[in-house]
Amino acid sequence: MAILTMFEIHGNTDQLVAKMNQLFDADANKLAGEHGGLSSTVVGTEQGVMVVNRWESEQGMEAFAAVMRPRAEADQIGEQTGWRMFEALIDRTPSD
Repeated sequence: MAILTMFEIHGNTDQLVAKMNQLFDADANKLAGEHGGLSSTVVGTEQGVMVVNRWESEQGMEAFAAVMRPRAEADQIGEQTGWRMFEALIDRTPSD
């Protein structure tokens, strides 16, 4: 079952987006795809950014996070706050 995860990272929005663009390069995008990553959206907030990710499964998300979390910590992206996960009850794309 598909899942949706969301969390915030507090800080300067422009600086956070720049760091995230460096961290989540083509290799990271390929890795996400290999682990069932379906989409990732980053929006600006008053406190920094909010990240919303869609995954094919919780297991894939966890496998991706196990690789990427140490990289994010090393790059000092910032601490995730308000992390939440939801199971998709209906999951469609425009082509469905």
